[in-house]
Amino acid sequence: MEDLGFMCARCGGEVHDVTHNREGSLDGVGYRHNRRVEPWDHELELAVGEPAPPDQGCDFCGGPAASWLYYPTLDPDDTDMFEVELDTTHLSDDDTAVAVLNMLYPWYACDTCSVLVADRSVDLLIARALDRTPVPADGPVDEETVRARLRGSLSVFFTTRPGRPQPSRAV
Repeated sequence: MEDLGFMCARCGGEVHDVTHNREGSLDGVGYRHNRRVEPWDHELELAVGEPAPPDQGCDFCGGPAASWLYYPTLDPDDTDMFEVELDTTHLSDDDTAVAVLNMLYPWYACDTCSVLVADRSVDLLIARALDRTPVPADGPVDEETVRARLRGSLSVFFTTRPGRPQPSRAV
């Protein structure tokens, strides 16, 4: 039997829902690609179906060889509340929600990005991601928005993963 769920009709990727909650009130529910940063080459085309299994590539640059794994390091005893320094400058509510969701899942990195992570080279990680996947001139978002999304997601990553990576057993 098929495992039906939300997916993007354009890329076949898995989709998750994002609840917008400001100060205890439900502002709305939206849907996003289930990736570190919403893809900037196309908009989500919501559909119901069997999502394609995700390729385990590098979550930083999108490269195919992810050999390092970074687990979240949140305090397991403090389950009610924790603080994260999140750079939300120029981020919409949707992008902020996705950046926050990024703290809950492990991140995979290729060898090159793992070195850039160790050096905490945010600008070089962003440049590498944009070099591997340039922002199309006629795409749904501009390069400034993509840079803001990447910076927001990376600020969550560096706040919640101060430790060393583990070798990835998925490769």
